[in-house]
Amino acid sequence: MDSADPPARAERLNALLTEYSGPPRLTDHAGTGWHLHYRPDDLPAHRQIASLIAVGTALHLTGRGMHRLGRCAAGGCAHVYADFSRNGRQRYCSPACGNRDAVRRHRARTGAETEGADAGL
Repeated sequence: MDSADPPARAERLNALLTEYSGPPRLTDHAGTGWHLHYRPDDLPAHRQIASLIAVGTALHLTGRGMHRLGRCAAGGCAHVYADFSRNGRQRYCSPACGNRDAVRRHRARTGAETEGADAGL
C-alpha cells in the first residue's frame, strides 16, 4: 500500500488524516500548558494513536520532505522508517538492519574474492 510517488503518498496520507484526525485546536486539558491537538479528547486509545501517527507523519514529511519516509533497504526487512538523519540519506529502519546488510555485502565480496583466488591456483 505504500508508494515512492509523492502525489500518491500524499493522497494515502490525506485519507488517513481524514479518517483519524480533526481540525487543530488549542487545549490545556491536563493543566500542563497549551498545545495543539488534532483530534477530540474523547477518542478511544487506538484512534488517538492512529491520529498521532497520521499527523506526526504529515508534519514530518511537510517539514523535511516527502523523501524522508522510506522502506528498509535490508533484504528480507519490510519495515518503514521516518528519516531524521542530518543529510536525509537513511536507508535502513535500524542500525541492526544496516549492520546485517553490511556484513552480508562484506561476506559476498570476500567470498567472491576467495573464489577468484582459489580459481587462480
